[in-house]
Amino acid sequence: MVVVLCDVEDDAALWLSARLRALGEPCALVTSGLLSFARHRELRLDRAGVRGVVDLGDGLVLSRPGLVVNRLVSPPVTAWQWARSDERDYAGAELAAFTLSWLAALPGVMRNRPTPTCLAGPSPHPLRTAVLARRAGLDVPDLGAGALTGAPHPLLEAAVRQAGAGARAVHLVVLDGLVVDPEGVARRAGAPLPADVAAAVTRFTTAVGAAEALVGLDVVVDSGRWWFAGLTPLPDLATAGDAVVRALLALGGRAAAGSSEPAAEEVGV
Repeated sequence: MVVVLCDVEDDAALWLSARLRALGEPCALVTSGLLSFARHRELRLDRAGVRGVVDLGDGLVLSRPGLVVNRLVSPPVTAWQWARSDERDYAGAELAAFTLSWLAALPGVMRNRPTPTCLAGPSPHPLRTAVLARRAGLDVPDLGAGALTGAPHPLLEAAVRQAGAGARAVHLVVLDGLVVDPEGVARRAGAPLPADVAAAVTRFTTAVGAAEALVGLDVVVDSGRWWFAGLTPLPDLATAGDAVVRALLALGGRAAAGSSEPAAEEVGV
């Protein structure tokens, strides 16, 4: 079974869940709100290692799912939203810590493991992102003084300015360092994805800790140049279509084939 973890307004996660079910793949869509009302949470650390269990009721127990696509941004605090502020803040901190530890320890295949700064995976500061992208060989636009102090998407805005009026903004879905559906990318960009750009994307995702992650890269394409315009741990999956669904299922299938243990021991009844 595939488990998709997300916030309730995550359209890309809803799309992925619907496509998996349309293809006949068992899928559990688990929102932050649902996790907030879990019947039981358990995280054990002993000589045998780390084990975590979350019982969501109705027979859905998250212990050893076959494949997890993690897009959680918010900690599961919905159940505490009407508590006193001091109680709400304390519960929120505890639940955020538990969720980070539980996701980090959950066995099996997961895209994306949480980081200390983002539950959904790699999300470095835009300035660090730009530096690592340039070192990896991507074309990075010049960021003027103050560019990172107010613009919601500073790299994208800088790339659009530098590329010119005829440029196209293109979203790349990248799984484990490889651009998903390069033919579709070529159609949207109006030009084939250059081999050196694809190789630079692989180097860049490794540098930001996304070598085993599902992320999105924004680029601006103009006159043969592919300007790097930002990184997100929440890619717009529908832009890659069923290619990303097949890639995820193959990833889970390979891991299950290489393990002597069941891939979905306690997901479901």
